[in-house]
Amino acid sequence: MKKLKLLFESARLGIETLWQNKFRSFLTILGVFIGVVIITSVASVLNGFRADVVSQVEDFGTNSIYITRFPLINMGRKSSQVRNRKELSLLDSQAVEAHCPSIESVSPYLSRGGSMTAKYRQNSMENPELRGTFANVFRSSDMDIEEGRGFTDSENDHRASVALIGDGIREALFPGIRAVGKDMVVGGKKLRIIGTMAKKKEGPFGSANPEDRVVLVPYYTFRKMFPRSTDHFITATAYPGKRNAAMSEIEEILRIRRKVPIMEENNFELGTADSIIETFDKIVAGALAVMFMLSSVAFMVGGVGVMNIMLVSVTERTREIGIRKAIGARKRDILTQFLTEAAVLTGMGGLLGMVFAELLLKAVDGAVDQIHAVTPLWARLFAILGSMIIGIVFGLWPALKASRLDPIEALRYE
Repeated sequence: MKKLKLLFESARLGIETLWQNKFRSFLTILGVFIGVVIITSVASVLNGFRADVVSQVEDFGTNSIYITRFPLINMGRKSSQVRNRKELSLLDSQAVEAHCPSIESVSPYLSRGGSMTAKYRQNSMENPELRGTFANVFRSSDMDIEEGRGFTDSENDHRASVALIGDGIREALFPGIRAVGKDMVVGGKKLRIIGTMAKKKEGPFGSANPEDRVVLVPYYTFRKMFPRSTDHFITATAYPGKRNAAMSEIEEILRIRRKVPIMEENNFELGTADSIIETFDKIVAGALAVMFMLSSVAFMVGGVGVMNIMLVSVTERTREIGIRKAIGARKRDILTQFLTEAAVLTGMGGLLGMVFAELLLKAVDGAVDQIHAVTPLWARLFAILGSMIIGIVFGLWPALKASRLDPIEALRYE
């Protein structure tokens, strides 16, 4: 209780010192203030960005497994070994479906984007993504058809010129009118629209979801339109609770089919919603590390300022220190007092920085719909505790200097 009372008294003295020298104190904590604003703002924006990404990724289903030739998220330039991987084929998809008992269904896709244009009369949309797949996708996936229907196995076998379109294409080509039953042109091919897909969740910062730009056609219709497109993207849906077993089965089958030597890595990629989020978290962690480095410069400046102001304070209060020692104050009492004052000084800077960052982000969030900032708890704790630690570290030398003053010499000081 006595130690707590001493700590409280030291904090009170620190606040009084702050208040007596308001402008000087503000200049002293400006570095800490800026550092906290930087890290809190960036952490909040990245946290909101991550929440948007997680929401979008999880929309594809927690039991889904993605089989691709290249990594789903590229971090840097691909190595030559990765670039030279052979394509995934329809036979790979059929082998997974036939030999993996933990798999409920498999949907192979072919896709083409780039310089195509989707047109309906005078309306057009640049760069839609055309995908070809089998009819079982409508029975096994979470695909939500807003209006109309999906295509059938018969339409696939007969290479019917039918398509389902994403909500973004519907809005661009058929504003205010019913799209189902209309004929559109994609890649120079006329397609009859038989269904429209529900609007997907927005991407990070309010960006359009790429899935809203998809034109989905029967697999063999796609092959007829683009016979040279042979690189498949495969989605497998595992039975509930069997996703890990399904991934092991897929890996074993594809390694055998693609003749991967025992000691070599896979020449294909397996991804899930969790693995995509983990990869994205690494990118976010890298960005935060850079921000920590930038904010550390501001903290160093603030810390040096605190050290300077505390040394001045020790000089100005030399006689006070002598009186306190003369009436019984010990070295650790003086040390605690000055360390507490330094921690209070930088802690106030951290608190002001956090409040300013929160208000700034709230204003930006209200003015710009695309930014959804969510301040994580660790950023708030860092703002307060981290800034106080800076005060303690940089205030240690002045506090030690104060505690080691000779009481007789201190009393003589004018």
